[in-house]
Amino acid sequence: MNEEKDPFAFITLTVPKRAPVFPGSVGTFRYRLVRDGKAGEGTIQASVYENICFEKAQHIESETFPWTEEGLAQIRSWLGQKLRERGSEPFSIFGGLGNFNKK
Repeated sequence: MNEEKDPFAFITLTVPKRAPVFPGSVGTFRYRLVRDGKAGEGTIQASVYENICFEKAQHIESETFPWTEEGLAQIRSWLGQKLRERGSEPFSIFGGLGNFNKK
């Protein structure tokens, strides 16, 4: 993925500091980062799941990475791989997916 189009480029050491759980999405592709410990010492669990709330998701894939610059680079790469595997559709509040003007 080139950096200009990388939807995960913003994930840096400071993102997990914002909240213990950091959910995100790219269209209908859902992901979640959960921190444990402190930057440089702890870990971050990255999860991807179907287009539903995490608590109701049945198809969750997770990996744990070190909370370091290298670990975050691995997270960005892993999320990019999962996005390519699972795909994404534009999200719409009108019917969930697709064009709400279709009849």
